[in-house]
Amino acid sequence: MKKNYFHISTYSLIAITIAVIIPAILSFIFIAKPVEVDNFVGPAELNPYPDGLDWLRRLLIYPGLVLTISAVAIFIKSAIGKNASVADKILNYFILLAVICIGWLCTPYWANGLQYVFSAGTSSLYDPKSLIPYTDINVVWNGVVMLFFVLAFILILIPIAFAVIDSIKNGFDKKYIYAAVFYLLIFAAFHFAPHYGYWFMD
Repeated sequence: MKKNYFHISTYSLIAITIAVIIPAILSFIFIAKPVEVDNFVGPAELNPYPDGLDWLRRLLIYPGLVLTISAVAIFIKSAIGKNASVADKILNYFILLAVICIGWLCTPYWANGLQYVFSAGTSSLYDPKSLIPYTDINVVWNGVVMLFFVLAFILILIPIAFAVIDSIKNGFDKKYIYAAVFYLLIFAAFHFAPHYGYWFMD
C-alpha cells in the first residue's frame, strides 16, 4: 500500500474546489427566480438584463471562471513535474474536472436561475448567448463548455484506465478513493443543473 499523503498541488486544488463551491451555493441563496429575458432569444446587445441583477450574477460567476483557470495552471504544473506520483496526477485531474464542472459550467447556469426553469421541463426562452458570461466573453466560455461535452467520455475514461493500470503495477493507492469522490461530485453538480445539455445546445 502506498502512502496516502497528498501532493502540495492537491491541497491547492482542494482549496480551489471549496472556493468555487461557495459562489455556487450562494447562487441558490441569492438567486430566487430565473433571469428575466422578456421572452427574447438572440444577440445579447439586443436583450439586456431587465431585472437589473447582472452585477450580482457577475459577482457569483466570475470567481469560478478565474479559479478554474488557476486550477488548470496548477494541474499542468503538477502533471509535467516529476515529484507527483501517477495517483497524485490522476487525483488532481479529477479535482480539476470537478472545478471546471462547478466553476465554469454550472455556476453560470445557477446564477442565472435556470434550475427553477429546467427542473420543471425544457424551455427555449433562455438562449445562453443572451446570458452572462457569454455576453461578456462569448466564445471563450462557450468553447470550454463545448469541449467538455465533446470530449466528456475521453476526459473521464482515459484517466480511469491509467488508474487501473497503475493499481495493477504498483498496488492500490487510497488516493483513488478520493478521486472517485470528486468524480461523483461532477455528477452531483449536473444533478442540480437539469437539462443542462438541452439548454446549452438549444
